[in-house]
Amino acid sequence: MLHRTYIAPLVPLVALVFGQLLTGAQDPHHRFDKDDAEWTRWRMGELCTEEGVYFTGSGNCVNCHAPDPDGHALVDENGATVSPVTDWQATLMANSARDPFWQAKVDHEGLINPTHRESIENLCTACHAPQGYHEAHMTGAAGPDGYTMEDLLDDELGLDGVGCTGCHSIDDVGLAGRHNGDLPINEENVAWGGFENPWDGLMSGQTGFIPAYGEHMRRSEVCASCHSLYTHTQDLEGEETGNVFFEQTTYLEWVNSAFNAENVQCQPCHMPLVEGGAIAATQPNWLFPQRFGKHHLVGGNAFMLKLMRDNAVQLSLSASPTQFDSTIARTVASLQRETARLSVHQLASASGEWLFEVEVENLAGHKFPSGYPARVAFLEFILTDGGTDTLFHSGRWSENDGIFGRNEDYEPHWNEINAEDQVQVYELVMGDVAGANTQVLERADVILKDNRLVPRGFSALHPVYDTVQVGPMAIVDEDFNHRNGEEGSGTDRLVYRILTGSEAGRVEAAVRLHYQAVPARWVDALFEFSDQSERIATFEGMYNAADRTPVVVASTTTTGWPGFDPDASDWRVAPNPVVAGDRLRLIPVGTEQPVAVRLLDASGRLIRELQVDEVLGGHAVNDLAAGTYLLHLVFEQRQQSIRWVKG
Repeated sequence: MLHRTYIAPLVPLVALVFGQLLTGAQDPHHRFDKDDAEWTRWRMGELCTEEGVYFTGSGNCVNCHAPDPDGHALVDENGATVSPVTDWQATLMANSARDPFWQAKVDHEGLINPTHRESIENLCTACHAPQGYHEAHMTGAAGPDGYTMEDLLDDELGLDGVGCTGCHSIDDVGLAGRHNGDLPINEENVAWGGFENPWDGLMSGQTGFIPAYGEHMRRSEVCASCHSLYTHTQDLEGEETGNVFFEQTTYLEWVNSAFNAENVQCQPCHMPLVEGGAIAATQPNWLFPQRFGKHHLVGGNAFMLKLMRDNAVQLSLSASPTQFDSTIARTVASLQRETARLSVHQLASASGEWLFEVEVENLAGHKFPSGYPARVAFLEFILTDGGTDTLFHSGRWSENDGIFGRNEDYEPHWNEINAEDQVQVYELVMGDVAGANTQVLERADVILKDNRLVPRGFSALHPVYDTVQVGPMAIVDEDFNHRNGEEGSGTDRLVYRILTGSEAGRVEAAVRLHYQAVPARWVDALFEFSDQSERIATFEGMYNAADRTPVVVASTTTTGWPGFDPDASDWRVAPNPVVAGDRLRLIPVGTEQPVAVRLLDASGRLIRELQVDEVLGGHAVNDLAAGTYLLHLVFEQRQQSIRWVKG
């Protein structure tokens, strides 16, 4: 018998009014006192409680998996809640079926290819609404057009997104080879989990689902089907060409990585374990702590989480602002701590130019960016004179214009940048059958560009390389995914060559790696159809009101010196000789700094003591007569004298 909850539309309003009862907004770790926990459990009781033949709504899991009013179960060693319902509720997984961008994009694809509209919707709902999709297909309720958007919007199980049973009902049957939402769903109402000895007392009686240990729930393969997506290419008239385009390959990228070889699964990053384990349910009260993965399910899309939080009532979302803030905080923290590393150092250069090499290293177990092809990362490089004057600026961004200088079609992959309108953009660019850039997923036929940073250990010789291949520009870059000639570094290096004409005695180079999940350039084509789709128009209004500022994933700085030679073994001075109007400048080597600097005449007599920073920036010597002098450097473990001439 199916049950439907009719009070659900009121839940977002309740969440907004009472959301601050959940303590710790912007804090990814909640503590709940008794009143907060009881109120939260009451509110979560209004999640989807519909019961199908093969799935049940997330609201039916609340009784045992919401925060514990007694603070005994579902907490970590510090007393912070690890309730799977609380953590899941404000994720993109929980809200996948109500995602306004996704709904708008499904409409867009259907408007472009109206003869395929139903098949597009049936394909897309398989991953975004797996409970509704599989329930309909397994029971025979799906019509000849499959499970469409019309079906979804009238189906509480579907609107529950990637709900509890949507994942925990996945059987261990050929998982590694699955794709496009082809989930092997258990037909006996078994709920697989990571506990080795689950107690089947209350759960089967209250929900009809039998808890069982499934080793596959700890492995990346359980993620494969919905994170491996290909499309059948359509030509410009909407006819199938017979070609297949691999649109999203996050799981296969992991397969072709050192993480797979080292047995580092997806779950430790996206569902980190509770230190010391946790009691998994509030009932019965004699349960003991076991291995427990937090249901953070964090990706990299902080933008859509913020947009959903700010439009929760309109979208009928059940999570509170505080829950969204916590998921957003986790997402940003993951991007900034676990995604990429930057390094920059000065290279030797000719007089009148500055040369810096930047290395970007991917720390993730898949490409960065990965997943949906809208996502981009880009480098910003700023050279200043050490003060307020900017000498060079590549990769600046504004809300109105996006990335400055980015080519209208797509930006090349750069090995060297020497102009401010050149910018390194890491992205997938799809081409249609005519070779033109396209954002229509069904028209994708060729890769025009894919220089997304590959994971460590990625190899062009791997059996899955044909599905995760690097694009035509990056593949000819000898240092892309190579270090010291060895493949698999997960890095990219490029040089910034700047001709400034500046007389600066030192410069500061700052590098930032930015990430954008939904750039304006990607949705511009979508918004051209706003007058034909209410869902597209709705998303356009939300998007235009949203803060689209990219997330700074990584940043670093270094100091540059005129005449710097990274291969030199000792400090030098420049220019030498020093002519009228010039300043005497020290050129450093490495990171060792002198503790004292002394200006001596040719006989070794002290003329004056100098400050290190002063000589690094340029010391005026106009008061000295022409002749030979010494600059004597005193280090902690050694001394060095540099002979120089005043002309």
